[in-house]
Amino acid sequence: MGCLCESNVYLRDAEGEKLVMEDAVLLKKKDGKIWIADLLGEEKELEGTVEEITFLDHKIIIGAKP
Repeated sequence: MGCLCESNVYLRDAEGEKLVMEDAVLLKKKDGKIWIADLLGEEKELEGTVEEITFLDHKIIIGAKP
């Protein structure tokens, strides 16, 4: 049985949540930043901390660094 385990990644700040990547398949800490990549190989680095992961909704919330 296969499972597609992509998640959407959002950056949360005082103004709310902003979608920064759809269908992310990798999230890791690298050089003090959060590095994410999607199915097609797009990569992004974010500054902040992982605040919440909701597996049922395939949603990851990154708290923006002040």
